[in-house]
Amino acid sequence: MKYHLVPSGDIWNGGVLCVPKEIVSKQLNFANEIQIKVLLALLSNSGSSDAEEIQLLLKADINDIEEALEFWAAEGVITDSGETVKTEKSEEAAAESKRLYETLPMPSLSPKDIVNICAEQPELASLLRGAEKTLASSLSNSMKSNLINMVTYYGLPVPIVLTLLEYYKSERESGKSITTRALQNTARQWADDGVDTLEAASAKLQELISSDELWGEIINLCEFDYRKPTAAQKKMIIRWQADFEKEMLFFACNTMKKYTDEDKRSLKEVDNILKSWKRKGFKTPDDVKAAPKKEAKKDGKLKGTPSFDIEEISKRSILNDDFDI
Repeated sequence: MKYHLVPSGDIWNGGVLCVPKEIVSKQLNFANEIQIKVLLALLSNSGSSDAEEIQLLLKADINDIEEALEFWAAEGVITDSGETVKTEKSEEAAAESKRLYETLPMPSLSPKDIVNICAEQPELASLLRGAEKTLASSLSNSMKSNLINMVTYYGLPVPIVLTLLEYYKSERESGKSITTRALQNTARQWADDGVDTLEAASAKLQELISSDELWGEIINLCEFDYRKPTAAQKKMIIRWQADFEKEMLFFACNTMKKYTDEDKRSLKEVDNILKSWKRKGFKTPDDVKAAPKKEAKKDGKLKGTPSFDIEEISKRSILNDDFDI
């Protein structure tokens, strides 16, 4: 039996929104429920909105909404830069899309499917037994499906999945609200990063644990009321750790607080400061403090009205790349 959209009536009174066919033919195959809802909410608001506005409409977790927006941004569907979205994706995004398009969409496995798969692949039956032992409880069908897909869809070895499950268990036992979706996202990231040994998995777990600890310290220092980091914020924190010692990160947070109006303070401002310092080769707070403070010049002329306020010159030299320091 064919179904047809009602061609007239009250349903059309609120207007019409357009969805690119490319999304229906490709991205729809692997986008999850919240990602589809976020995209529809964005389209219904003339294609422009932010996470807070979408949260009011969907009544969903703000972190899930932000991760969904990051997903569509990575696919080249939306942008937060105000620039025209290019049809060509970055090499990283293109490689990810190619990997997804060349495989079947992640299957949703029924109980019968799981029984048949485990009968054909004993290592997957072993995975589920190991998972039940780790969690000390029986697994829901959804959890079984997710764990099997981590092996068959993402390509992670069984021992790596069980290692990741140990982390999931310890996080929940410590009172953190880690979700099965977060577990799945981490599995996907590990697969993309080529984590295929227990040594590599151990290093990744240590990275996650240390970045979680650093996140809490930074949020407290900056006096932000964030509950947990988004996927993009986790990557940002890990990048900070790779670039600087903790002392420098805390100095950047204090610099942001000192020179940024309270209503404009954000982790993005901290990130901008750290990127500027990295370009200038600063490694320690003493490097920043010791750098000469100069008014910016353009074509041999001072840029704007000269300031003789020492505090203002210091602020600009730290936060503005136009200043030669």
